[in-house]
This record gives sequence, structure tokens and C-alpha cells, in this order.
Amino acid sequence: MPYDFFDLREFFHLSFLRHLSLKLIGRTYAVKGGICLRFFHRSPRLSMDMDLDIESQVSVDRLKKIVDSILENRSFLSAFVPHSVTGIRATKTKQTETTQRWKVGLRWSGKEPLPTKIEFSRRTKGLKSSSGIPDAELLSHYKTAPFAVLYYDTAQMAIQKIRALASHSRYAVRDLFDLHHLLSTAGGLPENLRIEVDSEEIERAANKVEEFSFREFKEQVLPFLSEAVMTLYREPKAFEDLKDEVGQALIRMMS
Repeated sequence: MPYDFFDLREFFHLSFLRHLSLKLIGRTYAVKGGICLRFFHRSPRLSMDMDLDIESQVSVDRLKKIVDSILENRSFLSAFVPHSVTGIRATKTKQTETTQRWKVGLRWSGKEPLPTKIEFSRRTKGLKSSSGIPDAELLSHYKTAPFAVLYYDTAQMAIQKIRALASHSRYAVRDLFDLHHLLSTAGGLPENLRIEVDSEEIERAANKVEEFSFREFKEQVLPFLSEAVMTLYREPKAFEDLKDEVGQALIRMMS
């Protein structure tokens, strides 16, 4: 997709990730969620927050020091001055062995601080991450030099999105949109997903796909799409077609 706008949150996430990648060389981690889809799989959906998995080899205290050193670094902060950012305020809201979270407010142009979040999870064991460079067009748009990062590839992201749809405790229509995007870019669900995701999870995911409404999609996903992509989904039929394509792909996985 063409990057015809400037999103301050996205620029912050990209800049933070560039600094973080240098601090975590030799460590095992993976960018996941909407940022992974956006930076490495060309998703048209913007993400408000950044989520990563990290292995326990990086202690809680060590990760605190790394993240704080980035957010307090003058060279990091200076990149935002041309964009009217007058300061970055970060609060450590959760610091446990499983989850570490920073709430960040970007103060700019006398307006209310623009909120975002950075969260690390240690719940995943044996991370299957890949190494790569964020999308070249996105890097060029934000005038950021290429850098290498560990992230989840198409198959791993598809597994996570199927399991998110299958979860009894989660109900997010963005999971449907994200899985559809992965289907589109990958040309279908990889065969090896049948080994890693059991049939009960696939069936629950397929059933949840049918529950989502166009109203939920308009409220929760449409505002985070670029204008060009948003136009494609203004009518209910486009959303119903999206649901049908994902549902049929999941059914084929069970056969």
C-alpha cells in the first residue's frame, strides 16, 4: 500500500524498534501483533500499540534498563522534534516475570498527549522468530535507515491469529481482518498449519468468524485503515465476502 500520510505513533514504534534491535543483538525475541503485520507483512491496518515476545534469558531488570535507556536517550528524542513532539513520558505500569509494560505519552503541539503502549511477554517458550528488515517503502516514507529485527513470519502469525479467533476469552474483529490479510499475501494457509493447530481450535475459529458484524468492523477496524483501503470496505457485502473467504479457508484446513 502507498504510505501517503504520516502517523506519529507509527513513527515512534519504528524508531523505538530500531533502537531496541541494537540493544537486543544476540537475544531471542519477536515482534508480534499489528506492528509485525504492518512492518513485515504490509498490512494496511495501523496499530496503536507495540507487542513483543521475549525469552527469559533477558531478565526483568535488564529489560527495564534497556527500554528506559532508549526512551530517555537524547538522540532518540531528537528524531521527534521536527514533528512538534515536545517530550515523551513513559510509565512502567506492569513489571512481572511474564509481562513488562510501558505506557507512553507523546506530548506534541500543545495537544493532549498521544498515547501508546509497549508490552513484552515471556509466556511463549521456544520462540520461532525470523530475521528481516521492515518494509522498504515504509522505511523510506519515514526516512529511517534499514535495520534487522526478529519477527514472526506468515505461518507463525497465521497460527497466532487462528488461536486468537479460537479463544473463548477474546473477541476482536481485527483478528478476522488480519487473518484475511495473511491469506491474501501468502496465497492461502500454509499446509504445515494443520500440524500446529488442532481441529478443535480451527472449528472454534471458524464459528467465531460467523459472529462478527459489519457494525463491529466499522467501529473497530475501519478507522485504522488508510483512506484507499477504507473505501473498499464501506459496504457490508465486502465485509461478508471477507468473512466467507476466511471461513472457507478454515473449513478447508479441517478437511
